[in-house]
Parts: sequence; structure tokens; C-alpha cells
Amino acid sequence: MTPEERLDRIEKDIEKQNEGIRGLIVLARTSPDSIQEMRERHDRDHSQFMADMEKLREAQAATDDKLNILIDTVDRMIRHRNGGKADV
Repeated sequence: MTPEERLDRIEKDIEKQNEGIRGLIVLARTSPDSIQEMRERHDRDHSQFMADMEKLREAQAATDDKLNILIDTVDRMIRHRNGGKADV
């Protein structure tokens, strides 16, 4: 290999490394922005999830109340029909 060929090969290797370094610099600059965007999206999703869970808890409590009223009503009807004392 002639000195000129060696120099060309070394220059190509250096250029490849420089391209890699430029790519890493771009990645290093964009990663914090991407992480911040993901954090903000996660926070919004978490807030929405917690709000939805609260609505679900309230709906479940209302359903439980209605179910208990229905159970009491059916229980009174059955007792009354079977000659038991009807609770009013």
C-alpha cells in the first residue's frame, strides 16, 4: 500500500468517525427534548387516568347504593309475601 493510499484510507476512516460523531451530537441534542415530551405526555395521561378513576369510584359507589336499596326492597317483598313482618 502506497503512502497516498494509506492517507486516503485514513481520511475515509476519519470521515466515517466524524459522521458518527455528528449523528451522536444530533441524538444528544434531541434526546432531552424527546424525554421532556414523553414526561409531559405521561403526566397528562396520568392526570386523565386519575380523573377517570375518580369518576369510576363515584359511579361504583352510586351503583353500590342502588344495589343495596334493591336488595333491601326485594328482601322486604319476600318477607312480606312469606308472611313475615314487613319492614317499612
